[in-house]
Amino acid sequence: MRIAMGVEKNKERKSEIIPHLGSAKYMAVYDSEKDSLKIIKVKEVEGCKPILALGNLDNVDKLYCFGIGENAAEICQKKGIKLKTGKFKTIKEVIDNLDKLKELKEIGGLE
Repeated sequence: MRIAMGVEKNKERKSEIIPHLGSAKYMAVYDSEKDSLKIIKVKEVEGCKPILALGNLDNVDKLYCFGIGENAAEICQKKGIKLKTGKFKTIKEVIDNLDKLKELKEIGGLE
């Protein structure tokens, strides 16, 4: 499984998950099968970041966030990416608790 997370600073597994995904400066992608973490700097694409800026989301199964706007949620839905959430604040906490992530049910309200 590959899960993406938005972070503001690249501190590897100590990076804190950003409260608003659209403000992420980096996207972290963790591959549970390989136990590998890749952190990608977000580049703004036509005013939209970070979902559209990450062209390789085709290889992501899940996206961990605390909230997500309607446009980003729609992009994830079209790509078959499941939205997950929880109380975990760092990449390490998410990785250590993959089996405890919950489905993100509240969509929208974020710009």
